[in-house]
Formats: sequence, structure tokens, C-alpha cells
Amino acid sequence: MAPQQSHHQRSRAARHRRTALVAAGMLAAVAAAVVVVEQVMPEGPEQVPLSEAVAAVAAGDVESASMDEAAATVLLTLQDGSSVTAAFPKAYAGTLTEQLVDAGAEVDTDPLRAPGLLSSLLPLLVMVALVGGLVWAMRTGALTGARSMKGRRGKQVDDVPSARFSDVAGCEEAVTEMRELVEFLRDGERFTRVGARPPRGALLVGPPGTGKTLLARAVAGEAGVPFFPLAGSDFVETYAGVGARRVRDLFDRARNSDGGIIFIDEIDAIGRARSEGPGHSGADTERENTLISMLNEMDGFDTDHRIIVLAATNRADVLDPALTRPGRLDRQVQVPAPDRRGRTEILTVHARSRPMADDVDLVSVARRTPGMSGAELAQVVNEACMEAARRGLHLVDSDCLDAAVATVALGRARTAALVTDFDRRVTAWHEAGHTVAALLLDHADDPVQVSIVPRGPAGGVTWMSGNDDMFLTRGRALADLRVSMGGRVAEELLLDGEFTQGAHGDLSAASARALAMVTKYGMSRHGYLLVDDDTVRMGGEVAHEVRAVAEELLRQAHRDATSLLTGNRALLTAVAEQLLEAENLTLAQLRVIQAEVAARDLGRIPVQAGARTREPA
Repeated sequence: MAPQQSHHQRSRAARHRRTALVAAGMLAAVAAAVVVVEQVMPEGPEQVPLSEAVAAVAAGDVESASMDEAAATVLLTLQDGSSVTAAFPKAYAGTLTEQLVDAGAEVDTDPLRAPGLLSSLLPLLVMVALVGGLVWAMRTGALTGARSMKGRRGKQVDDVPSARFSDVAGCEEAVTEMRELVEFLRDGERFTRVGARPPRGALLVGPPGTGKTLLARAVAGEAGVPFFPLAGSDFVETYAGVGARRVRDLFDRARNSDGGIIFIDEIDAIGRARSEGPGHSGADTERENTLISMLNEMDGFDTDHRIIVLAATNRADVLDPALTRPGRLDRQVQVPAPDRRGRTEILTVHARSRPMADDVDLVSVARRTPGMSGAELAQVVNEACMEAARRGLHLVDSDCLDAAVATVALGRARTAALVTDFDRRVTAWHEAGHTVAALLLDHADDPVQVSIVPRGPAGGVTWMSGNDDMFLTRGRALADLRVSMGGRVAEELLLDGEFTQGAHGDLSAASARALAMVTKYGMSRHGYLLVDDDTVRMGGEVAHEVRAVAEELLRQAHRDATSLLTGNRALLTAVAEQLLEAENLTLAQLRVIQAEVAARDLGRIPVQAGARTREPA
């Protein structure tokens, strides 16, 4: 099978096809114009010998005649409406005139009228128009796909955006750093009076969907200046000089305005570090020329224009050092994925214009969405509104938000999927194993919800609350391994030692965590010497020892989970049976089940909700 083409290759092929189609159309237009000119231009009279013309005069077939003695030619209009022309000796002019008069033909002795100027120039005008159109198309990029900056990506945005800092949530530190740029755009003289050099630009760095573009728009909106947005890929072309010209066009437009924000999204498309040595392709050379043009333009800023360049990327490590040196993009503003408080604020921003029911708890939703970006949280709110519309509700309730979180994280529920009783029972016990292990272990996160409804590739899911701790303790790392092994252990208890492939995802995550504990965190008997990933992949004695220690951690986690779930099999069975009946359980419902099982087994008052047993040594 042939390898799949990259996006750049597909774009280049599309441009070449468009060039060929436009060129073919231009050639077809030229051919059509030639045909039209030939049809529109009147045919000239037939040139005949003088003897034939005299014979026609003698036979009385001539209705009228126009003589041009200077050119020694005569134009005869015959009785049938046709015309012929003939040349005669100048000495024969008088005799021919008498013959025409004797034959009764009307004789005009004025010089013959030349064809009209417009008719004569029509072919030339058509060719000039076609050549001019072809030149214009090549200069503006219509043939090459390299259109000018105006008209690209729809409507060119040069006006002041409506976004404000109040619309940005989850990145307070980034907003704080951006406020100084707003102050410079509003009152740049306050900085220059004390000799401060105004900032030239800032690089917004963060994962996709964290709000870098919204933050840049909010800076322009707060400062009340025009916003000039483009993506890095808009500058990249195969054709020499196109990218550099676009850079100059963009900066010229910004200079002609009274201050503004130039925003370049995904700047790593043109700002990658320049290569060294041979092996350059034409596209690499053009990209580097575009980068050099941008570097020159950024050096050309002066304080009078109040222009700031903002760029966004999630690959700051690949940028050319000349782009991030002082005087250019000399500030790096981190826009990370939001923490729990930030997720709550983002959900509040997106929910404030939606009709929410009183039972909606956005803090709980934020606890269940660790790692989600601002874009994903906006999708959660929108999906919840769509779910409410499907159910015919006038308000978005907590059930709609629960379904929306699951849909965004794992995909829509596969209600039409064929699930046998065996698969359903194995899934319930597997998820119950994760849930019970998380309930009982001291250092594990709380299982806020567990479901056996198939979604995407997963037959079920256990949602953990997550936390905002910056540091990972060894106890918590070991607890994560035990919770991951809980699903496999529960299957073994259900199937009398047998198990299924359902723990593939759990084992993958546990293996990654165990390897990190050995090679990066120093949390194993391997010691404190850290090992890079290349050493592990290359093999050898060190790699063999690393794998052995990681395998030991996984086996110990499996033994601990087995001991924990075997000692609490009644709780494991109760959770699994309740899952088979209800398909979804919340943390509150799980606490109730835990209390009921403890009361039944111990024969005493139910234990207080939230109590946990000690994890095995």
C-alpha cells in the first residue's frame, strides 16, 4: 500500500491542479477570442483582375463604383449585392470612369474608406486584454494559489475585536502578563518618557485549545486597537517570494493603522529553526526566506506605531532562536491546561448565557474533567445544551452535563451495539474492580462516577476525581498502579483465574507509570540514577534491569489489588450487581453501597460515609 500523502503534499498537488486548470482555461479563452474575432470582422471584397471588372461593367452588372485614383483601385458593387475590387493603371482612370458612366453606374471618385479604427484594433485589444489578465493573475497569485493577504481566510479582520479579559478564564497568570501590553497600547508615552523600551512581541505557549487565540483577541479588544490575525501556514508557499511578500503586506497594513495587534497562530509553521548543511529542498528555502523577512520586519518597528506581535504555538522547542531573542518575541507567556478552579471558571463563562437548572454543580463537573482544555469544556457545555434539546427540556440539568462529559471524553453512547450478557457482566466486574480499589485505598482519587454503557472503543469507564497537586508522591503512584490492576483482578475473581483482553488500556497506562517511576522519578529499588528513553529502547544491561524493576512494580501492584479485592469481595459483588441493574453509579451511590455492605457484614451501625480501610502493606 502506498504511503499516505502529507497535508503539505496534498496542498501542493491541489495548487498544481488549480494552476493547470486556470492555464488551460486561459488558452481556451484565447482560442475562443480568435474565433470570435474572425467571425465578427467583416470579410473584405474579392480582388479580381481588371479585365473581369471591365467585363462586369460592360454587361451592366455594376450598380455603383468607388474609385481611388491615388491608390489606382476601384471598388465595384454588383447588382447581387456583392463587392469586388480591382487595380488599374493610373492612365486608365479616365477611360474607366467613362465606361462606368455609360453603363449607368453611380460613380464616387472619393478615396476608398478604410475599415473602422475599432474594427482594426479589435484583435489587438483582445490579445492585450488576455495578456494583461494573465499577468494580473500571476502577480496576484490566482494561478499559483498564492492570493494576496486581502480576501484570504474569508473576511479580513482589521477591526477591534469584541473579546475582553472577562471572556478569558482559566489562565489568570497569562492575563496578568497581557495587561501590561494593553497599557502600552493605550498609553505608550508613559513608558517612553522614562526611557523604557516598549515590548515588541510575546509568544503564547500552551497545548491546543487552551485559549491562546482568545487571549490575543482580548488584548486587542481591551486596548481598542485593530486585530490582524493569520496562521503560520498562510505564509508558506512553494513559489519563491510569495511568503516574504505576504509578511511585508501584513506589516505594512499594521503600520498604516493607529496601532494594532499582529497575531500569528501556529508560528512554528514558518518559525522552525533553520537547517544547517546540505539537503535543503525548495520548500525549506522558501520557508527560511519567509522567516528572515519576518525577522527583518520585526526589527523595523518603532515606538510611534504602537504595534505588538503576538504569536501562538504548542511547539516552542522547535522555534529558531533568532525569533525569540530580546527585541522580537522576547516574552514567553505560558497558557497551560486549566486546573480545577480554572475549569470551573471556564464552565461558568460558557454557562452564563445558557438556561441552567438549579441542580447543576459546575464544581463537580470541573472535578470530573481533569486535563480538559478550554475548548473541550466549551464543547461540554454545548453538548449538554444539545442533550437537553434532544430530551425536550427547557433547562440544562445535571444529567445532561453528565452525558455531555462522557460524550466529549469517550464519544456518544453506542446504544445500537450488540452486548451479550457475558460481556456485560465482565464489564461490570471490571469497572467494579477499579471502583472498589479507588474507594478503599488511602492515596487514590475518588471514583466520582462509574458506567458500563459502551462509548467509543470502551465498554465501560470509571471516572476519577483527579486533583490539582503539583507533586506526585510514591504512595499515590503505587495507589494508581493498584487501581489500574483492579480491573484485571476483578475479572480473575469472576472467571476463576481466567481474564480477558479488556485490561489492555489499563496495562498500557500502568506500564507507562511504572517505567516513569523507575527511569524519571527514582521511586524504585533501581536507585536514583535516571535513564533516558533512548537507552531503554536501545536495550542492553541497563534497559533489561529497568524493565525488570518496572515489571516487579506491576506484579506487586497486582498482588496488592488481589489481596484488597479478595478481602472485600462482598463490596465488589454488590457494586458489580448494582452496575448491572443501573448501568451508572455516582460517588454518593457508591458510598451508600459501601455503608450497607459494611453494616451487613459487621452487624453494626453503618460506617460513616467516606471511611476507608487501610491499604495493604
